[in-house]
Amino acid sequence: MKILFDATAMALSGYHKGGAYRYGMEMLHNIPKVMPSDWEMGLYFNFFRGHHLEKMRATCELAGLSDSRVSRIPPQILRALKAPAEWTAGKHDLFHGPFDLIPPSRKSARVVTIHDLAFLRAPEGLPQEWVRERTATVPAAAQRAHRVLTVSEFSKRDIVERLQVNPDRVQAICHGISPGLVKTEDPEADLARLQQRYAIEPGFVLYLGTLQPNKNIEGLCAAYQEMRKRGFEGQLVLAGAKGWLYDEMWQRIAQRGHDENVLLTGFVDDEDISRLYGCCATFALISFLEGFGIPVIEAMACGAPVVAADACSLTDVTADAGLLVDPNDTQGIADALLTAATPGPQREELVRRGLAHAATFTWAKAAKEHVAAYAKALEVAGS
Repeated sequence: MKILFDATAMALSGYHKGGAYRYGMEMLHNIPKVMPSDWEMGLYFNFFRGHHLEKMRATCELAGLSDSRVSRIPPQILRALKAPAEWTAGKHDLFHGPFDLIPPSRKSARVVTIHDLAFLRAPEGLPQEWVRERTATVPAAAQRAHRVLTVSEFSKRDIVERLQVNPDRVQAICHGISPGLVKTEDPEADLARLQQRYAIEPGFVLYLGTLQPNKNIEGLCAAYQEMRKRGFEGQLVLAGAKGWLYDEMWQRIAQRGHDENVLLTGFVDDEDISRLYGCCATFALISFLEGFGIPVIEAMACGAPVVAADACSLTDVTADAGLLVDPNDTQGIADALLTAATPGPQREELVRRGLAHAATFTWAKAAKEHVAAYAKALEVAGS
């Protein structure tokens, strides 16, 4: 049984290692461990420009998979021709598009993972060319897939309602937590490294993720300035790569004076992620839209008290293990951050609940659920 995993997006030079990339790599590491012994997994890539080849090879190496198939025919041409996957991928039994897109096929089973419907829910915060492309391709992918996977019950409801997909074909599979993301054993040493490498001082509020408007960075910076007015002395650390519409967003933040004492680290090394979570006074993810929100459970696993938006998938993912806030309420966000950052019984209880909650999310569990979804898609395609 041949399973092809479309890793094209992971080989694109402009693709940041955010939640979707993490999901893809963890599935490539974990699915082969739990799939039947007579199944084989290979990688598929489709791009025209040669400068993607180096990152494609790096993706294969990181995934630990040597079997790969590459098409250099421009994807736009293949989509225009409605070309079946077999044209460029060769013979296979199941094709998994893990990043929202799936081509038609002649015989193989089709599985697509749709992370969220941001292009429909919040198009104003995204590049319009990308919105147009996703609007033209994602609904069709959802309709042609034998099995639609998504990352939360929130996104499942969105897909069912907005794309008119039978709920029996849609399956929510939660993300997991990567190895090494655990509570720090030596916070003083970790903080010393963060001070030396990023100029981070003790007692900071942390955001970790791509810096773009839908993450509500503007709202977080505004709430942080309110915290400072009330006497909070720590930094706001924004750790992550610049995303869509960053320049316009940051210009608005700076014009309001909301960039004072805000530290931009840029993209951080994987080895420093657990240090950031483990050393912060509190972690904040108050996005307007998230398909899942991996940083919430990662932060909890590392012992950080979490403040999250009472919106989108974050309500379910955070549950009662963090403080939920209205993402549009600056004062409410500041109140919650101060509560979570202040040493005492409330903060200790948030840490305790967070550690217990995070332990229920594993990539091994997600991989087993993917294999079950593959089996279902193969059954449907075969019938």
